[in-house]
Amino acid sequence: MNPITKDEILNLLHEFGVHDTSILKDPAITSENLIGALARYRVSVPEMFFSALADRLGLSFIEKSSLLSSVDVGCILPYTVEDEALILLLESKPSYIRIASANPLDTKIFERLKDVFNKKIEIDVVSIDSIKTITDGCYEGPHAYSALNELIDRQPEESAYRILVPWQKGAIILFLALITLLIAYNPYFGTFLSFTVINITYFLMNPVKFYISLQGLSGTKRVIFITDDDINALSDEDLPIYTVLVPLFHEKEMLPHILSNIAKIDYPREKLDVKILMEEEDGETIGKARKLGLFGNIEEIISPMNEDEYRRFLSIFHPVVVPYADLKTKPRACNYGLKRARGEYVVIYDAEDLPDRNQLKKVVIAFSRLGTEYACVQCLLNFYNSRKNILTRWFSIEYSYYYDYYIQGLDKIDAPIPLGGTSNHFRMRTLRELGAWDPFNVTEDADLGMRIARKKYKTGVLNSHTYEEAVTSVRSWIKQRSRWVKGFVITWFVTMRHPIQVYRDIGLKNFLIFQTGFGGNFYLPLMNLFLWIVFLAGFIIPDFFSRWFDFWPFAVIAVFNLIVGNLFFLVMMLLATWKEKQKDLLVYSLFSPIYWIFMSIGAWKGFLQLAFGQAYKWEKTAHGTTGIDEELIEHEPQNFSRPVRWIEVKEPEVKNGKTAMTPPQLVVSLGITAILVLFALIIFGIVPFAPISDHVTITKVPGLSQALAPFDLMKTGKEPQILNYEAIPGLHDAAPTLTQVPIEKSGPSSQNQQMIEVRSEIEPGLSVRYDPVVQTILITATGTDIGIIDSTRQYAVMIKSPEESSSYLIDYTPSILTLPAGNLPVQIEVLRKYPSGVSIPVLQITV
Repeated sequence: MNPITKDEILNLLHEFGVHDTSILKDPAITSENLIGALARYRVSVPEMFFSALADRLGLSFIEKSSLLSSVDVGCILPYTVEDEALILLLESKPSYIRIASANPLDTKIFERLKDVFNKKIEIDVVSIDSIKTITDGCYEGPHAYSALNELIDRQPEESAYRILVPWQKGAIILFLALITLLIAYNPYFGTFLSFTVINITYFLMNPVKFYISLQGLSGTKRVIFITDDDINALSDEDLPIYTVLVPLFHEKEMLPHILSNIAKIDYPREKLDVKILMEEEDGETIGKARKLGLFGNIEEIISPMNEDEYRRFLSIFHPVVVPYADLKTKPRACNYGLKRARGEYVVIYDAEDLPDRNQLKKVVIAFSRLGTEYACVQCLLNFYNSRKNILTRWFSIEYSYYYDYYIQGLDKIDAPIPLGGTSNHFRMRTLRELGAWDPFNVTEDADLGMRIARKKYKTGVLNSHTYEEAVTSVRSWIKQRSRWVKGFVITWFVTMRHPIQVYRDIGLKNFLIFQTGFGGNFYLPLMNLFLWIVFLAGFIIPDFFSRWFDFWPFAVIAVFNLIVGNLFFLVMMLLATWKEKQKDLLVYSLFSPIYWIFMSIGAWKGFLQLAFGQAYKWEKTAHGTTGIDEELIEHEPQNFSRPVRWIEVKEPEVKNGKTAMTPPQLVVSLGITAILVLFALIIFGIVPFAPISDHVTITKVPGLSQALAPFDLMKTGKEPQILNYEAIPGLHDAAPTLTQVPIEKSGPSSQNQQMIEVRSEIEPGLSVRYDPVVQTILITATGTDIGIIDSTRQYAVMIKSPEESSSYLIDYTPSILTLPAGNLPVQIEVLRKYPSGVSIPVLQITV
């Protein structure tokens, strides 16, 4: 091969119309790596240049059309080798191997190939475009198949390609059939039983979540708390190659934003391997990438860079077009990008992300300190536009609690961690061993977190934030939340295909945490809506629901869930905002229950999508509401070889943390707090105010009086009946509807008229008789006719007439109460009184 100098190569480029070569004058660029620099800096080079270069070197040249016609080319050397070294293996003979190369001057790669194959190397020159076209085309099919099916082929029991196995389908069908039959046979008892099971499950889940949150409150593991001194001690030469995956779908507005944010990360540029993943049918985003020069021809540029600076800026980014498939999910795109990754570590950033500048270096230090059993490091997440509106404020409060308390609590007790959708960093080797992400799971991050735990690996939490753009509309927020909940349901069912094996894999403690954490992440939001509806209905139709709470232990469980459960999480929201020094959000924390209703709506939407065959539907969240402006240039920028369009990317201001209250916010907070305190004093009866207390008092809270009844009896010196089993509604009980029967009175002239009797449909042995001869009402409470003798039964009798009202107590059975009827209309209402203190209307008559 004839020798050639760098200047001669540059002159040859100029001869073929390549004039934008100023970036190649860098002394670090030699004749050996100049062709590689052309590819890295997206300098467009015609094929004829490589033909002329081959002639100058005394080598043969192969045109692109001839190379494409060879069916034996490609898919022999690893993709990363072919793509980075710009070579293809054409043929292998006993005495030599034949290589096609766009950079025949790279003697180091040929020496390595000679050592590997132990054969002579023969070189043919081809263009950069030929290498890229053949390499991408050759590996497209295998990579696309592997991205979708690798987990199924290797570990089918861990993939959500089918969500339910036969025994799970049978259990669900049986359960739904039993519930349907029960409710159809007795709607009252069926709904009561459902309400009971939900409350008991809720009661079992809440203490575990309390424990995890309190563990997070006490701080995280110090082993992965990285300081600035730790970062300053790093040497760039010792840092590994780091792959960054950026999946995009219909997000052309966010592309300049994420390019700019990643380029500002403090990490050696030559060791960054950033894959910009775009779906083949997403023409808008691919078109934007072309204009920005990711594919070569620069039409738009992010200001205020000149041409050389912008080409260096682009050098770390590698566009990857993900082939078309019916299933288009983020994990499939990431799997495809992973096949082309070169890094020792890998991280996912979403299009709207703004990671801490030193995050990658922190992760490298963390992995060096952690043992090889750590497969992942999760960074903390929050929002840079948290003050956009009330929804983003609530969203930020939720994230502050979830990542600062709950996730860190899981980390502290070595429990499985449901990974966030972004900023989870992996050891590349371990991630590939795990089968990467499940493309059939729409919450692939949480699923992978569970698979990490089952394979005896661990996840750590790092003291580094990534700020995202919170969705700003309720509609988009519900779409996002529905996908999360749907994914948690899928993850739970996939994991619980073999519950005994899961128990063996992660142990009893983590098995229970999985049920309350992963299971609770969809179960609690789903059930919240039902419980809130029952709670509100308890004020509107208390007679219907009062019997549900008569069994004292159940009343305690229901009240605990209502008051202690909600109050605890409300306090957690307040503490989270206080810990993050977001004092201006404290007042919004008080109204978090409204936000929880939105969470339930999103959960139900995701659950219904799953139930009606939309398990893999990926509802894309809208982003791009912050920070990007574009304007045409008035004059051609200096040192640019062609007219371009300026794009001004404004980095979003992070309005999270250390935010003090403004005077108006302080006044509003104090005012709302005063109103809430006054309302509490009224419903507790300390401050009298009839317009409120007549409708809402603490004693009217459904279940509260029943839960406190034993204590009230103890105060009066009576022995409480703790387990009042007779108060549990039976399978054959009807709903407590009132029997209203009008009875016409007769005067003395109707002495021959027969006596009239009305029996209660609810209470056996309770009846009201009217004697028209003596105009007397007899209220009889006796169970002797059906074999019931109960001296503890009590009934309250309320008598109302236009002249007076009175009440009587039948404190034992059997008994008879005789009352004069007179000549005026009289209303009689009989109420059954239980030892728990509750009273239920059982008969109502007008005579």
